[in-house]
Amino acid sequence: MKQAPRAWNKRIDTFLHSVGFQKCSVEHGVYVKAASSTEIFLICLYVDDLLITSSSSTSIELLKESLKKEFEMTDLGILSYFLGLKFAYTEKGMFMHQKKYISEVLKKFNTMECNPTETPAELNVKLVRSENEASVDGTLFRQIVGSLRFICHSRLEIAFNVGLVNDPREPHLLAANRILRYLKGTLGYGIIFPHQIKKDGSLHLEAYFDSDWYGNLVDRRSTMGQVFLLSGSPISWSSKK
Repeated sequence: MKQAPRAWNKRIDTFLHSVGFQKCSVEHGVYVKAASSTEIFLICLYVDDLLITSSSSTSIELLKESLKKEFEMTDLGILSYFLGLKFAYTEKGMFMHQKKYISEVLKKFNTMECNPTETPAELNVKLVRSENEASVDGTLFRQIVGSLRFICHSRLEIAFNVGLVNDPREPHLLAANRILRYLKGTLGYGIIFPHQIKKDGSLHLEAYFDSDWYGNLVDRRSTMGQVFLLSGSPISWSSKK
C-alpha cells in the first residue's frame, strides 16, 4: 500500500499501536501483532510505503480497510516490487532478486558489456591501504561501493568481498569492478522462499559463522561472516571486520 506524500510517520505509528501492534525492538520499521496463537501480523514501514503480511488473508483485508478509513492510501496489490527488490512467484516459492537494479548499476558504470567472471574475487585476494598506490575518482568509487552494498540485500555471497573494498585507490577499484563482472554473469541469482517449509509445518533454523583470523594486513584484525538459514532459505547475513 502507498499513501500520498505527506508527514504521517507519527500518525501511522500511533494508529498501529492503537490496534495492537508493537514496534520491533531491533528493527524500528517493523511492527508485529500476535492476533492469536496461530495468527500473526507483520508490517514493514518505510517512509510512505508499507507491506502487510499475515497468516490470514481475511485479516489482511480487514486491516487494509481500517487503514484506508484513517489515511489516504492506495492498495498496490500483492507484493511485486519494494525498495529495489523484485519478488516473483514460482511453483517452488517466492523468488526475491535485484536483476533490474543490478542491470541499471552495470549500465551506469559502463560494465554491461564487460566479460563476466565466475567468482566475485580472485583467490586469497588481500587489499591494503597504501599511499604508494594510484588514487582514483573518489566520487565514482563511493558510488560503486554504495551500489554494491545495496545489492548485498539479496546477494549474500558478495558481502565479504564488498567489505574488503574501502579505499579509493586502483587495486580496490579493480576489485569492485571484479564484483560487477561477477554480477553481470549471475543476473538471475537471488533468494527463494519456499511455499511449504516441511510437511509437518515445522521450521528449522541453522546458523553458520566464520572468520579469516587476522586477515587484514594493516591492523591484523579479523573479518567475521555469519548467515542464518530458515529451512534452507537465508534470512539474515552479515560480514564485517
